[in-house]
Amino acid sequence: MAYDLEALTEAFEPGVSAAGVPTPRASTHKLRSAWFQARESWPLREAPVRLLTRERARAAVELTAAGTAHEWSFMGPANVGGRMTCAVHHPTEADRLWAGAAGGGVWHSPDGGLTWSAQWHDEPTLNVGALAFDPDNPDVLYCGTGEANLSADSHPGVGLMRTLDAGASWNLLASAEAAGLPTRIGAVAVDPFDPRHLLVGGVRHAPGTPTGLFASTDGGASWAFVPIAGAGAFFCHDIRFTPHQRGLVLATITARGMQSGIWRSRDGGLGWEQLRGGLPAPDRINRTSLAMAPSDPDVIYAQMATPDPTDPNVSRVLGVFRTEDGGDNWRSIGGQHFAEERQMTYGNTIVVHPEDPNLVLCGGVDLHRTRDGGGHWEQVTRWNDKRGTPTYAHADHHALLMPASRPGVVYDFNDGGMDRSGDSGSTWQNRSSGLATNMFYDLEVAQTDGNFIAGGAQDNGTAVTVDGKPDTYFPIPPGGDGGWVVIDTQDAGRLFSSCQGMVVFRFRGGDPAGQRWKDVSPPEQQFKMWMVFLSLDGRHRGTLFTGSRRVWRTDDDGDTWQAVSAPLDGSDITAVEVARADRNRIYVGTENGGFFRSVDRGETWSGNLASTVLPGFLITRLQSRADNAEIVYATVANFGSRHVFRSIDGGETWTDVDRGNLPDAPVHSIALPADRPGRVYVCGDAGVFVTDDEDTGWSNLTGNLPNVMVVDLVYHERDHTLTAATYGRGIWRLQVD
Repeated sequence: MAYDLEALTEAFEPGVSAAGVPTPRASTHKLRSAWFQARESWPLREAPVRLLTRERARAAVELTAAGTAHEWSFMGPANVGGRMTCAVHHPTEADRLWAGAAGGGVWHSPDGGLTWSAQWHDEPTLNVGALAFDPDNPDVLYCGTGEANLSADSHPGVGLMRTLDAGASWNLLASAEAAGLPTRIGAVAVDPFDPRHLLVGGVRHAPGTPTGLFASTDGGASWAFVPIAGAGAFFCHDIRFTPHQRGLVLATITARGMQSGIWRSRDGGLGWEQLRGGLPAPDRINRTSLAMAPSDPDVIYAQMATPDPTDPNVSRVLGVFRTEDGGDNWRSIGGQHFAEERQMTYGNTIVVHPEDPNLVLCGGVDLHRTRDGGGHWEQVTRWNDKRGTPTYAHADHHALLMPASRPGVVYDFNDGGMDRSGDSGSTWQNRSSGLATNMFYDLEVAQTDGNFIAGGAQDNGTAVTVDGKPDTYFPIPPGGDGGWVVIDTQDAGRLFSSCQGMVVFRFRGGDPAGQRWKDVSPPEQQFKMWMVFLSLDGRHRGTLFTGSRRVWRTDDDGDTWQAVSAPLDGSDITAVEVARADRNRIYVGTENGGFFRSVDRGETWSGNLASTVLPGFLITRLQSRADNAEIVYATVANFGSRHVFRSIDGGETWTDVDRGNLPDAPVHSIALPADRPGRVYVCGDAGVFVTDDEDTGWSNLTGNLPNVMVVDLVYHERDHTLTAATYGRGIWRLQVD
């Protein structure tokens, strides 16, 4: 089947918003934070990584014991990069790069980003925060796991990894649990005078867990907390050894009171002094990034974040500062140029030209440059320019490199992969081919054509391919953090896509008026949520359900909406199912673990039917059997409970069909083939599993999938395939039956 690609992308170019379309990037973390926490860790602040790795290991042992190889195929995107957190380049070969992804492991490029290959696949975690070389041996690299960008979906890691062969193989050098290290390491530094002297810095999301600066003097065998600001907890964001003076090291921290800012040690980290000369009051300082001029290490730049005075959930640029005496005296050089920058605790990076100490690039949402040491600044990228134009680079910058062996080359790692400049930042080109690190929220496959795949991705909108090839994905409206997508089961030319904040767009391929894309968002004002669930009525064209804290229905493809319920249990609606066997029967699940039913298309609703069997955690998915609307399954998030339940009477009674045979980790999605009644596929943080009879146990289908969260699963009735979306390594497919 041929598709009108021009129509699909009509009025929307990558990086360019159509009228009324939200900006293609996340702008708030408050709703996003609650959304992720409810699925992963509630009532805790972050997921217990120790339990997750244990459950993944248990599932892997069972998979090995089963002796069955399930070979998934990578489906893309291979032409759209996802969020990258850190990078290093070979000391003498500027084109050899190693980069870390927020949820996709370590990647290598031998040619300056023209091609990429994954070095990690089944490591204990693929959440990466920092990379560093051994200065005596470039085949030795260290990787701090866990993302330390202070966003809601920054996931924890397991400690410090190391390779001795330039990334061909990696091993866990220091376990966070055993060594007492942070599970979110954002900085790794190796002493240029003693490669056995290592420093790591990290942050935490959960009280009582390690955070701060830690040191090893025996190559990582043992570690000790470094009390820069006393014995209390603090965040450590950046660490810089100076190459010209043994023992001289700088670190940036965030602590309560007057201890935040830049600290310096002259004896390798035994004693520390807070640098104050010319810097702002410490209580105003948040995350700070440092850059030393390679041509003059006494010239150092610092980019500092600070909370917005009108909204503590928003971070701004406090200032950019320069010292010419190694940190004794600083002066502000940013002026008012950075007044519009934001999210500086999320994206915050700075770099100095290898030969010119006055040429500096720094980034937040966009990139900025000075050629005269801060006298004048210019914005050199614009995230909302058309992709492919010289000034376009993806938003939210996390790491910048300027190799000494290639002056003028800049590598920029951001939420869209990597962008490269060959002229010190004047013009840019995306180099993310093969950098398959997209983080998906949701997945859809057209039942009329299994090659038509669409999914909502973090900060990359909704990515679509119509031929099933990994390198042919393109974006469709509305941009932003792409959310739920639904495609008409009979006509792939009719679909709905969404993004954060309950924004919903409709596509009609054959609209005679020519308005193929239209914003059809529900008129919800009171209970907006981060991501809304969409559910099409497969038997009545034009009917679509969604939910905030109440259920919304449209019968005319979104032109008008009606709130067909009051708030159900006071929490967000997280799952909606229009029964395939009875379109009058609607099932709804909530963040509080509630289950509600309507038998008249939403006109009236039951009370909470969850009973005492469902555990009270967020319901991630509801799906009914195609041959019997009263048989409905519920999947459940979080740890410490069972995760899959079945009702044979429309939710009035429930049975645990997990029975402790599935890993104790969040389950995110379920697929029930219409042609195989009784078969159940589920996916979650520990992989993909199947049962053919609910009372005979589960089999592990994870196979060769990378060790990441599997967030959605779609069964294709005609092709007998499972397509899985991951949060960090793109989309994969398995032939079944």
